[in-house]
Amino acid sequence: MTSSEHAGSVTRRTALAGLGAGSLGLALATTARQASAQDADALANHPIVGVWNVMTPRGPVLALFFPDGTVLITPQVAQVGPNGVTFVTSNPGVWEPVGERSAHFTVVQIHSDATGTFTGSVTIDGYPVVSEDGLSLFDDQSQGMITIRDAAGAIVQEIPTAGDPPVTGMRMGVGAPGFPEATTTPTL
Repeated sequence: MTSSEHAGSVTRRTALAGLGAGSLGLALATTARQASAQDADALANHPIVGVWNVMTPRGPVLALFFPDGTVLITPQVAQVGPNGVTFVTSNPGVWEPVGERSAHFTVVQIHSDATGTFTGSVTIDGYPVVSEDGLSLFDDQSQGMITIRDAAGAIVQEIPTAGDPPVTGMRMGVGAPGFPEATTTPTL
């Protein structure tokens, strides 16, 4: 659940072609994924299912893991990078169990510049593990990968997350938004 900056400029035609190709790929992947009833039960009963308030090295994000194997991660909408401010979308994707309490997810984030021009995308792979009590999650980032693509879809950079600070999260509940307890008192 990390993200990275990316820079670049493209023509409108290139941006639309990239979006069209990405949409087609997502549609094909969705129709090709047929789950049995047993697989559906494994997904629906996995402890990752739910809403998590996750603390990443770049700040908090909300992560929604659905019982059908889809995931939506919502980062901050703007990031500062080498070429100034980049605006980013929420990160839709998919997840699958890789253990009784662990999962692997892949999400895609779309980037645009301050003029609204599509500049590329970032694909994020993460491996969170849910605690035994089901109330927290942890990803040591030893297996994660960030893949940066330009507007035409070409891979610009692949960044392993091994060595990055860990990602932690708390399950959200009614009246319990999942923020960690503050270590200092803010001054007004």
